[in-house]
Amino acid sequence: MHCPQCNSQRNGGACWKCGAETIEPVAGWEYPEIPPIGRIRELAKEIGYAIGVHRSLERDLDLIAAPWSEEALKLNYLEVMSHIADGLGAKLVEVEAKPLGRRACTIQMDGWYKPIDLSVMPMKTEPAYQLAGFTNAEIVSAK
Repeated sequence: MHCPQCNSQRNGGACWKCGAETIEPVAGWEYPEIPPIGRIRELAKEIGYAIGVHRSLERDLDLIAAPWSEEALKLNYLEVMSHIADGLGAKLVEVEAKPLGRRACTIQMDGWYKPIDLSVMPMKTEPAYQLAGFTNAEIVSAK
């Protein structure tokens, strides 16, 4: 069964998420696959970022790009988004500011029905142990 409101596969006569009545897809219909997460992770790693997947993977592919190494200091959020989109042969459709300094974009790949929603976390230049609230003694032993 298919929910026309959520555009997602569902079990039963009503969508568990929105309550809409489900419909029977056309015979032979196959749900589209998600874009290549492995390739996206490779592209992010090249520039010092790590990629995490969140949400349900139903209508789109929701990803979080987190700065992971000193390489991440070299690029701003738009350069991170563009590096990933260019590496996929895709295009940035929309870029917007989100809470907590995060920036988000939608990436559309030719040949893929499901878009990629990518959130890039802001870079903090303070050492992680200072951000975490460690004591001075703990900081000395961490160096």
